[in-house]
Amino acid sequence: MKDIVLEMKDIHKSFGQVEVLKGVDLTLHKGEVLGLIGENGAGKSTLIKILCGIYKATSGEIRIHGKRVDIPDAQAAQRLGISTIYQELSIIPELNAAQNIFLNREQARGKGLFAGLREKEMVKVAEEILSGQLKVNMDLGIPLKRVKLAQKQMVEIARTVYADAQIIIMDEPTASLQAAEREQLFRVIRELKAKGRSVIFISHHLEELLEICDTILILRDGQKADEAPAAEFGMDRIISGMVGKELKNKYPQRKRQLGEVLLEAENISDGKAFGDVSFELRQGEILGIVGLEGCGKNEVVRTLFGERQLKAGAIRVRGRVYRNSIRGAMAADIGFLPAERKVEGLFLKQDLAWNMSVASLKKLCRYRTIRKAQEDQAARDFIGRLNIKCSGSAQRIASLSGGNQQKVMLSRWILADAQVLLLEEPTRGIDIHAKTEVYETIGACVAEKKGVIVVSSEEEEVIGICDRILVMKHGKVVAVLEAAKATAEEIKQYAV
Repeated sequence: MKDIVLEMKDIHKSFGQVEVLKGVDLTLHKGEVLGLIGENGAGKSTLIKILCGIYKATSGEIRIHGKRVDIPDAQAAQRLGISTIYQELSIIPELNAAQNIFLNREQARGKGLFAGLREKEMVKVAEEILSGQLKVNMDLGIPLKRVKLAQKQMVEIARTVYADAQIIIMDEPTASLQAAEREQLFRVIRELKAKGRSVIFISHHLEELLEICDTILILRDGQKADEAPAAEFGMDRIISGMVGKELKNKYPQRKRQLGEVLLEAENISDGKAFGDVSFELRQGEILGIVGLEGCGKNEVVRTLFGERQLKAGAIRVRGRVYRNSIRGAMAADIGFLPAERKVEGLFLKQDLAWNMSVASLKKLCRYRTIRKAQEDQAARDFIGRLNIKCSGSAQRIASLSGGNQQKVMLSRWILADAQVLLLEEPTRGIDIHAKTEVYETIGACVAEKKGVIVVSSEEEEVIGICDRILVMKHGKVVAVLEAAKATAEEIKQYAV
C-alpha cells in the first residue's frame, strides 16, 4: 500500500441554511491519480476550494502526511505543497507566458525591494517546460491575451509543473485542449506520478477518467456516492453514480424538417485565420464546425457575430446583408455564446435576471427604464423552462454551477428571439446531465425553426446533435459531412 499523502475526513460545508457537503471523506496516496467527478452542484468545487484555502469547512479535518493541518488561505495551501489548475483560467492576460509561470515565484538577482529579476533565466526555464516537457510552440514574449485559449491552458499547466507541488489539483484541464494536447498533458501526468506526485483530476470527459486515473471517487448531492479503482468502473457505473439512475437518450431526436435558407456565408474571409469559406444554414438545422486548434472555426463564428471584421465575401440573413458588427448581428437576430463564458459571456457581479435580460432591453424597457416585474417574470419562466437550479432570479450569476450559467446564456438569446444561434463549445466544463439538458434546449430551438451553428472540439458531440458537419483545416472547409453517417475517425482524417 502506497503512503497516504492527503486525508479529508468527514468534511461538512454549509452556506447559510444550505448544506453543500455532508460528511465527505477523501484519501489520496503518493503517486496516485484520483478522479473526482459528479454533476454540477454535487460538491466537487466546494471540496477542492476547502483544500485550496478558499473556503473554510464547517466541520471535519484535513491531514497531510498524517499531520492535521489548517488551511486558512491560498498561500497556506501553496506552502503545504498544494497547487491547482482551475477550470476558469487564472492567468493574467496582460503578462506573457514566462511572467505568468513565475507569478509570485519570481527569481530575483538579490534581496530587497529593488533587486532586479533574472528575466533571461526565467524565460529559459519557461521555454524548457513549455517546449521541452509540454511540446507547446508559442511566442513567450507576447501577452497571453493575444494567444489562443488552448495555449493559455498549457501555460496554466506549465505554472503547476514549475511549482513542483506534492498535491496537484487539475480542474477540467483538458476542456480547451485538442486530442494531441490532451495526450501531451497525460504524458506529463504520468511523469508526475513516476516522481511520486499525487493528482486530483476533475473532468466531465468520462473516457479520460478511465484512461488516466487510478481511483475514481463520485460525489452526488454533497455525499460520496461511489469509490473504487478505475479498472472496476465502466461508463454505465460512472453515469449511474453521478445521476442516481441510468441516463438514456443523451442526444435529442434528429428527425427534423428543414426550412428555407436562414443564413448564408459566401466566400467569406477575415484576411487572417480563414478564407473563401461558404455554407448555408437552414431553418431547423444544427450545423457543426470542427477542426484542430487554429483551423479557423472559432474565427468564422466570431466574424458572423461581428466580433471580427469581415474582409471579403458576404453574409446574409434571410437574403439580406447585415452590417458586420455586433450591433448589426444582434439587429439581424443573431446570438452568440462564447467558450469562455466567465470572461466574455457573463456579468459576474450581476444577478441571474440581469444576465438573462441584457440582450432584450428594448423589449423590457419603457421610457428608458427597465420594467423589473416583467424582467423577473421572464427570468422565472426560463428558470422553469430550462430547469435552472438556483434560489431565484435575484441569485448572483457567479454562484451558479457552470451548467446553469450556460442555461442562463442560452435563455438570454431565446428571450431576445434570436433566430440564428452561434454556440462556441456550448458544453465545455459541464457535467453529462447538464449537457443533455443543453442539447434538449438546442433541439427545442431548432424545433421552432431557428438555426444553430455549433463549434466544438468534441467529435462525438457534433455527430450526436448536428445535421451537417463542416470540417476545417488551415482556414479552409475541407469536407462537408452528413452527421448521421459520419464517424469520429472520418472527421479526424479530414482535420489532420
